[in-house]
Amino acid sequence: MKKGLLAAQFLLLAGLSGGALAYTEKQAEKQATMQHRTMSQASMEKVVKQLAPNAKGEKGFVEFTLKDVRMYLISDATHDRMRIVAPVAEYKSLTEPHLHAVLESNFHKALDARYAVSDGILYSMFIHPLSSLTKTQIKSAVEQVTNLALSFGTTYTSGVLDYGGKQ
Repeated sequence: MKKGLLAAQFLLLAGLSGGALAYTEKQAEKQATMQHRTMSQASMEKVVKQLAPNAKGEKGFVEFTLKDVRMYLISDATHDRMRIVAPVAEYKSLTEPHLHAVLESNFHKALDARYAVSDGILYSMFIHPLSSLTKTQIKSAVEQVTNLALSFGTTYTSGVLDYGGKQ
């Protein structure tokens, strides 16, 4: 009984009723069916090249610049993965406040893109399964990676959504 009451309180606090929850599930199922078409590597690269006509590269690796941010689209159709990465700064040059702000951003402000470190470089990046991507998601990913790179040192945001936080 107590668990049922807690669940009901949670649903009430979350603004969901049984009908709304069922409607949301139906919407999600319909959307999944509509998006069942598989994104190909070539289609994804075409979207990026429309956003950045300066894009160049071979299948699986495309380099491009948008708003003065150099980025790379790296994909592997065999493993159904893709990523968009933009180098931001040398890791060794980051101060403790930078590192704290980057971690806070990944929780509150980065949305689908994230800051990450590899081989001594801080990157802004987006990682996703390739086949389930939509054109809208690719465009959003490029925008978010760009915004995270540009806002490093100031607002540390993907520019799309901010969940807030105590600080």
